[in-house]
Amino acid sequence: MTLGKSQWYGVRSIWRHEAPSDSPCRFTYEERIVLYLAFNGDDAIAKAERDGYPGGAECIGYHMSFEIDSVNLGPGTELFSLMRDSDLDATKYIDRFHDSGHERTR
Repeated sequence: MTLGKSQWYGVRSIWRHEAPSDSPCRFTYEERIVLYLAFNGDDAIAKAERDGYPGGAECIGYHMSFEIDSVNLGPGTELFSLMRDSDLDATKYIDRFHDSGHERTR
């Protein structure tokens, strides 16, 4: 069986850490997007699972892959895209999915 040509993929994964001692929560969840050269999206996800996370965070088993246009790979290249249909207005959408007030963005 021939797998074909390798292609660049961005793999979005969610990892769970123990929360810092000053946090009122038990866990910190981290979303990461990592670049992989793979034969297809499943191969890219398998590589992400195999690589794990530096420092031993727990993989919660959530991965998504996104094929990257490697012909134009360079500054401004889209590394990942997720589209979601919603009836929420922009402010409520951001509050619901991206800005709950518990994020650490820096």
